[in-house]
Amino acid sequence: METRTIMIANTKTQTRHSIETSATTLGELQDQMAAMGIDFTGMAFTEGISKTQLLTRDSVLPTNVMYKGQPTNNLVMLLTNPSKKIESGASRKDLYLMIKEYGLQDEIKEKYGKNFTMVGNAELEEVVSAALKKEEEEAQEAENSYDDVLEEECSSVECSHPEIVNWLGKTIMGMVKDEIIYVDDIAALNELLPTYMEALTVNKPEITDDDINQMLRDL
Repeated sequence: METRTIMIANTKTQTRHSIETSATTLGELQDQMAAMGIDFTGMAFTEGISKTQLLTRDSVLPTNVMYKGQPTNNLVMLLTNPSKKIESGASRKDLYLMIKEYGLQDEIKEKYGKNFTMVGNAELEEVVSAALKKEEEEAQEAENSYDDVLEEECSSVECSHPEIVNWLGKTIMGMVKDEIIYVDDIAALNELLPTYMEALTVNKPEITDDDINQMLRDL
């Protein structure tokens, strides 16, 4: 597989990355992400352009997807929290797993005056459902807060696509902070930018932050 660009948007950490990769499966991409220090623990993977859900490490990454009328191998990987909900009548095993995952033992003991193993299913479902709802609300609040900050920062940039400029800037700063690249690399890039600009004679559709945000809303 030829090298391509995969943009990654993590709704949990509110971070975005751009990876140059020849990965053909989700597992290969995850291995590269792990090597770069990009956390994806417990996240669900969806390719944003094709809306393809990648469920296992063997899942094949899409190729030749249509984007704005043109085929592309570049992808947008959306990392979201897996949908979690407790159905009425859930088994005690499932309830116990959720209680331990969310650390609800003390809350249940304080509310009902006894260990969660001695509390009825209906009461356990109520506590777990409330925890799940709270998590969803916090995730949405964090996403809205991120969008507000991004919009405020973009308003101070005068260019055609300020969101992309800010996103690239944050990505570069994050890469320097994580020691993926160094300040002298940025200096070299700055010297090469005029050459790159002269070489950009073919117009190709760009994947913008607005496009990624729309993909997230369409999930």
